[in-house]
Amino acid sequence: MFEGESTMKYSLTLSRWHKVAERLNAGSKERETRALTALTATTVSPWNKEGVEVKAVEIAERAKSDLAVIEAATAAVARIRTALALRNVELGISDRLAEADAVNRRARLYRDLLDKQGMDMVKPADMRHVPAAVATDETFGFGRRAGSVITLAIADKALLDELRAKFAREQARSHALLDEVADANREKLELELEKELSEIAGLAA
Repeated sequence: MFEGESTMKYSLTLSRWHKVAERLNAGSKERETRALTALTATTVSPWNKEGVEVKAVEIAERAKSDLAVIEAATAAVARIRTALALRNVELGISDRLAEADAVNRRARLYRDLLDKQGMDMVKPADMRHVPAAVATDETFGFGRRAGSVITLAIADKALLDELRAKFAREQARSHALLDEVADANREKLELELEKELSEIAGLAA
C-alpha cells in the first residue's frame, strides 16, 4: 500500500465504476508482469559491471512502487465490486439480468425451432402420397447406400404461430429488461479511491 496515502471521493455512475475496476485490473496486471521481470529476471552481462549496483537499486525501487500500486489497486477493485454488488441488489439489476438470461434462452429456442422448419419437410398426413422408394446418392461408410429418409413436419401451423407469438413476446421482454438495467446503471455511487490510482483508473483531472 502507499505510505501516508490520501483518498478522494468520486461520484460516478455504476457503469463508470465497472470501467474503473477494469482499468485498475489492467493496470495491476501490467505492473505484475513488470515487477516479476524486475525481481526475478533482470540479467546483466559478466563484462558489463559498471553501475550495476546503482541500476539494481533503481530497478528495486521501481518494483516496490509497482507492488504498492498492485496492492492498492486490487484492494480498490474488491471495494468497488462489493459496493456495486450491493447497489445492484438494491436496484434489482441482478434480478433483471437473471430474468433477461432466461428470457433470451427461451427466445433463442423459439427462433431456432422456427428457423429450422425446412421447405422439404413433409406433413404426416401427406406421407401417403410419397413414393415408397425415393432415390438417393447418399452413402454411409464402406460403400453402403443409405436408406431414404424424410423429415416430418411435426409442428403444425397452430404450433408455429404460437412459437412466433412467444418469440415476439420474449424478445420484447428482453429489450425492456435490458433497457431497465441500462437505466439503473446510470445511478450514481460515491466511493473513495487513493489519489495515486486516479490516473490508472482514468479519473485524473
